[in-house]
Amino acid sequence: MAEPAPITTTDLWDLKADPVRLEKLADTWRSLGAKAGSAEKLINDAAHLVFTKDHWTGDTATSFNDYRKKFTADVELFGKWAANVGDLLSYTATVLRVQQGLLDEERKRLNGVPASADLSGLTFRPRDAEQARLVSGAITTAKEIRRRVDEVLAEKKRDMKFYQDQFEAISKEWKPRTVRLLNFNIGQGAGNSPGDSAGTDSEDISKIAGVIAGQDTDIATVQEVFKHDIYNLEEELENRTGDNWDVRFEEASKKYHANDDWPIIGDIINAPFGNAVLVREGDVIEGTGDSERVKLDVEGGSITLPANGPGTGDTRIDDGEGRSAARTEVEIKPR
Repeated sequence: MAEPAPITTTDLWDLKADPVRLEKLADTWRSLGAKAGSAEKLINDAAHLVFTKDHWTGDTATSFNDYRKKFTADVELFGKWAANVGDLLSYTATVLRVQQGLLDEERKRLNGVPASADLSGLTFRPRDAEQARLVSGAITTAKEIRRRVDEVLAEKKRDMKFYQDQFEAISKEWKPRTVRLLNFNIGQGAGNSPGDSAGTDSEDISKIAGVIAGQDTDIATVQEVFKHDIYNLEEELENRTGDNWDVRFEEASKKYHANDDWPIIGDIINAPFGNAVLVREGDVIEGTGDSERVKLDVEGGSITLPANGPGTGDTRIDDGEGRSAARTEVEIKPR
């Protein structure tokens, strides 16, 4: 009787899994969950002392407590889900270990069948029909075992995707938020006299907007600016960035606004002069709140206009009432 034909198959009896590594990862996730629980307790215990012992009340206390509750709720969820991930990994490791054991037993049944391995897989050369049936049965059983393993892994993959989505949502919610601040003295008070090209003038506003926008600025504090130019600056910024800019101008004094031309063309007398805060509304900043002028204890100055012709003297114009600063509240969007 002729020997049965060789039977070639992939190595169905090796899952190539690493349950030990999964169990180590499971322990890491459970430890992370426990640390999150400890952090939550630490925050809540400290807050409890403040609210009960020191009797902290009022709008600020309420705002802080609401923030604390939201934060610790997410910390609690993170700790719970981290522990669940640990359990999921442990269960998966157990399934893989048990099913690999079953596959090992099936493979042992074929030890008496001549076999060889190469890049194409395993080739069995049964000596008789009984060995051929043994190999075919072992292949069928191995495929069934692997089917069950694949079903479990697919289910656990879906579970893991759920936890991944939850962790990403928490991460996004509590991701650090940054605000870029640019402090810019544009120097419209420098060289502010007829024919003097020092400092900046109205025609330089576009360049100034380019500097502010080019720095990806969220808040620009601008000093030494004339009011009639600051709103041109706002328009330039909105055109350049496509975002809404909220501008608050606080007058420090009124100045004679001279340009570079001589003779005098287009100069403005008693132009409001001072400081401005420009706030770019976006993902983090909602807008601006109250704004006010803060008067500083510095004497004012003056500028002198040259004589217009023979027999006329120079003209002295007082240059404001001294120095001021601007204070503006910036409203950050709640989480």
